[in-house]
Amino acid sequence: MNKLKPKLFRINTGSCNGCDVEFLATALVDKFQFHKLEVEIAEEISQANLLVITGPLTARSEPFLKSYINKLSEPYVVVGIGTCSITSGIFRDSYAINGPTDKVIDVDINISGCPPRPQSIAEGIAKGVAILNQKVQNVNISKQMDTILQGFEAPKSFRGKINLHANLCTACRTCETVCPSGAINITKIGDKYEHKVWHNTCCFCGNCVFFCPTGAIYNTNDFDTAKHQDEKYSDTNISYIKTDNCSSCNKRYKKPTTGLLKKAYINDDINKLNNNLCPECRKKENFTRMYL
Repeated sequence: MNKLKPKLFRINTGSCNGCDVEFLATALVDKFQFHKLEVEIAEEISQANLLVITGPLTARSEPFLKSYINKLSEPYVVVGIGTCSITSGIFRDSYAINGPTDKVIDVDINISGCPPRPQSIAEGIAKGVAILNQKVQNVNISKQMDTILQGFEAPKSFRGKINLHANLCTACRTCETVCPSGAINITKIGDKYEHKVWHNTCCFCGNCVFFCPTGAIYNTNDFDTAKHQDEKYSDTNISYIKTDNCSSCNKRYKKPTTGLLKKAYINDDINKLNNNLCPECRKKENFTRMYL
């Protein structure tokens, strides 16, 4: 069976160097088991078959990347490290950005994060090596690959993938507004709201968690962000926030959640509220109760 020695070459196309530092730690610290992959560092791009790219691809770096691509020999694999490489992240609207990377070169593996954990980088490189060998053998690329860090768990304090308690969410759009990388989108669909988090553009900053008024959105400690390129747009977390009919006018509305009500009322007062009225009907009822 043919097997190619993985020879890695790294290119920075405008990174802040955060991903580069994490990649270096991944490669040098034994506990991340990078050595198991038997990867050699190539001194010249022409020697490489495993290309690692960090950064959002700036206008200035694009011609340099294109020139490097022309020096690669088939077969080769491209691994993008960091959210910037995948979607340009927080820099996506900058005049200086021509990215993301896959506009210029076909990418095989994406590892999102700002920066990703070393364990996730190791997993991504491992998947890249597996794909390289599959290309050599001219077989279909498999998504089912053995991981090199089975059983590892990130600390509970780690800011990993975003998730949502839909029962606490009021679809107020605060998280969508404060997200610097455009990873969160809330859309009204029929009689409910769709809350979508796109993990591949999330920079794991925690803004959404900090500013959420009800504690609905939260960081998990899920660090596994190494995905195939064809999963770039499907690696999402989707939740649905339902609405109800007003008991007076029958209009659809979003009930205030317990998390929101506790910001303004003590428990005894919450229990006395008529939560089956839309805001307009609730105003009328309160006015009638207080002044008529």
